Amino acid sequence: MNQDQNQQNDSQPESGSQAKRNPIERVIVWGAILILLVILVIEYRAKQRYDASISALQKVANGLRDVSIDEARGLLVGFSQQEGPQPNAAGLNTYHYRWFSLFKGDSYQLTLVENEDHTLKSFDGPAFAEDPDVLARKLKEANSDDVDSTPPLIGNARPQDQAEKKSVSDDYLN
Repeated sequence: MNQDQNQQNDSQPESGSQAKRNPIERVIVWGAILILLVILVIEYRAKQRYDASISALQKVANGLRDVSIDEARGLLVGFSQQEGPQPNAAGLNTYHYRWFSLFKGDSYQLTLVENEDHTLKSFDGPAFAEDPDVLARKLKEANSDDVDSTPPLIGNARPQDQAEKKSVSDDYLN
């Protein structure tokens, strides 16, 4: 009977030890972790290099001096695609740069515009665009024929000229 109990104890795993995982399951789990890490590194590098390029351009293009287009192009870090020079609608050369990203491919783009004297005129990208609703409102205001429009009133506010008249009449009554 003692042997039977020993055989039963050997066949049952101890409660404190973990059961070994299937090797295929381990490969799948570690493969998924590795894929997620690769995606994370790709996205991080694209964002960091794009931000570093924008920051460097903003530092030198602060309006204190003219920046040559070659100097501006030299400040761009780690881009994956470059196009240009290509003339734009105004006849100025443009250079387009992209940073590779799996999820935000269209967000990490930058366009440099060159003046006739080979200096940086401007740089722009999708990240600099304003909200479409804000742009539509600005366009509507710019195209408005009503030059002397009054701003909308909030709450119990009165237009400034009426408020001044009321305060002047209040001063005479007191």
